[in-house]
Amino acid sequence: MTISLIDARADTASAARIASDVLRWFSVEPEEIEHMYATRPTHRGWLGMLDDEPVGYASCNLPLSIETGEPRSASSSLFVLRSARHQGVGGALYRRISSYAVELGREELEMIAYADDPDSGAFAAKHGFRVVYRAPSLRLTLAGCPRPDVQLPEGLTLSSLAERPDLDVGVWETAYEAFPDIPYDGDTAMQVGTYEEFRGRFLAGPRFIPEATFVTLAGDEVVGYGQLCWMNRAAGVGDHEMLAVRRRWRGKGVARALKAAQIAWAIDHGLSEIRTNNEERNIPVRAVNAHFPYAPLPEKLLYRGPCASTQLRAHS
Repeated sequence: MTISLIDARADTASAARIASDVLRWFSVEPEEIEHMYATRPTHRGWLGMLDDEPVGYASCNLPLSIETGEPRSASSSLFVLRSARHQGVGGALYRRISSYAVELGREELEMIAYADDPDSGAFAAKHGFRVVYRAPSLRLTLAGCPRPDVQLPEGLTLSSLAERPDLDVGVWETAYEAFPDIPYDGDTAMQVGTYEEFRGRFLAGPRFIPEATFVTLAGDEVVGYGQLCWMNRAAGVGDHEMLAVRRRWRGKGVARALKAAQIAWAIDHGLSEIRTNNEERNIPVRAVNAHFPYAPLPEKLLYRGPCASTQLRAHS
């Protein structure tokens, strides 16, 4: 059997299909991969071919602008179809994204997998990766789900970016304050990047639903936002992308109202289900989720480990 690698831009449909098949609980669409290329200048991806058939996909890029610390890691992904594993495709893709990460000045890679994929865990351990982040995952099946009431704290109003696109700067400012507080064991605290980066990555593209990006206001000030995005538009599956509240407004019911608004919108617009995951230490958001009838899914894991060239040096 012959293994070769090609630029993933040649066939983003296969790249998305492979990623979705491996992850199972998170769908990736070709348009989202294309959006990554358009909004992240460092993003690169490769398809792993086995006898000219696409059976693997890997990508690598730098995170959004890092404003603190000296990160050593690149964001990456690596997926091989179960039927094509243990034939060298994963190793070839690992070496390719490692080489590119080194070109970007990084020594380590970070990538996700789900806990119900034992091959991913074994591959990670073999190459010196460790779990640095665990996020219990949830799904909310909407057929028969009661439509929640949206109960805002007194003095607040609710809008959306479809109704008020001018609130996008306030959304970015809220994310700028909230992201560093979100438990995360990546190489640095979560970062929003510049306004332009944030808008291009989170408030545009094929996953973005302005009508389901809800904003809470105290007068004209944005004090929180909750964003529902598409995970799989054809299947009617949504993704709770973000729930962020300014510090002085936490503990007042803002987050619960924003979550309820997303669920109500999804029910009203015929979605089949919503999925989400939150790091196990993110107690406030997990407490919000407990008010709604979510069902558990396997944990989402973040692995961090050495680039292939670094690993080779360590064992030489």
